[in-house]
Amino acid sequence: MTRASKLSGDDIVIRRWSNIAENERLLPALDAIFFEASGTKSFASEADRHAFREQWLGRYLERDREWAYLAFDTNDTLAGYLIGSLDDPARTPRFSDIGYFKDFAALTVAYPAHLHVNLTPAYRNLGIGAKLIDTFAADAARAGVEGVHVVTGGDARNIGFYVRNEFRELGRAKSNANEFVFLGRRLSAGETA
Repeated sequence: MTRASKLSGDDIVIRRWSNIAENERLLPALDAIFFEASGTKSFASEADRHAFREQWLGRYLERDREWAYLAFDTNDTLAGYLIGSLDDPARTPRFSDIGYFKDFAALTVAYPAHLHVNLTPAYRNLGIGAKLIDTFAADAARAGVEGVHVVTGGDARNIGFYVRNEFRELGRAKSNANEFVFLGRRLSAGETA
């Protein structure tokens, strides 16, 4: 049995990226989790790999620092992270490179905040992802946001995870040969982490 399998969500500490001193030292561990969890495993060039990382991780760490959360175990090992933004991606120019947001623009009005959650494999299925989402949801609700969403592949295995965490499917769209699903969660000022 691995050390991680003996943990529960109660053994995890969530810290905001913006509150971690010298957080740049954690970038290699974040990148490792990001690329391991990604559905895209090969890139035509190092420039393409870098652009992919910036699109789905880097810009959030730079522009939405206060909405990035890291999960650490009792030995201060990085178990995973959640990055998010309160900005409506269908109406914010810095997200215009993600085409499916145009298809979901009517939904993002009510669910403007969005997030990405990734955990290292040893820390999955322990309640850590739910704890990250609940922390972000509570903070977003206190900031006055009424809804949060995720977009994932139409046949992705993480749909069930989001449904178990109070998201519901609100729409689907096709882009090229890919289908995407929009899942939203309503937030209330009473949410607590």
